[in-house]
Amino acid sequence: MEYVKKTAKEITTHALKVIERIDEEQVSKMIDTIVNSDSVFIVGTGRSELVGKMFAMRLMHLGFTVYVVGDVTTPAIRDVDSLIAISGSGETKTVTLAGKAAKEANAKVIGITGNMESTLTKSLDIIINIDSKTKEPWKHYTSNVLKGQYDDLTPMGTLFEDSTHLFLDGLIAEFMARLGKKEIDLKRRHATIE
Repeated sequence: MEYVKKTAKEITTHALKVIERIDEEQVSKMIDTIVNSDSVFIVGTGRSELVGKMFAMRLMHLGFTVYVVGDVTTPAIRDVDSLIAISGSGETKTVTLAGKAAKEANAKVIGITGNMESTLTKSLDIIINIDSKTKEPWKHYTSNVLKGQYDDLTPMGTLFEDSTHLFLDGLIAEFMARLGKKEIDLKRRHATIE
């Protein structure tokens, strides 16, 4: 349990510092874009996809029409839709290709990435910079516990994915406040067939 407690504390502290550095203007644009989209599409690969699916589920609970790219029931994206593309490196092929295709369809493209100089950023209308360790070596640790001998405790994209997850969960709370929604409203749309 020693490593569980220490790592969870450090990851949470790190994520809060990362979230504090996100450009609030970009977040505001992201919120407005989602609210004004007919449908929201979400794409990611691996753990980023899982974080995206969690966000998609909560958006659905809030009443948004949401699709996860790659699901067999996902329709074509249109110019009245938006895409949220999640990639720590900004170089994940499926994510960069989805961003390019969405841009060609004149949809709004929102990117969540840790690499502001990536292929993905070329397709973006809105950039949420999660300035955190991805799979690449990183030198801006916010904690001595998370570097050096403890680097193996947050392998590859763990810090990016956890920070993105906390940011997106916080964004759901922001939507709830702005839309006047309560937990009971979300429960009405919760799955009943399991």
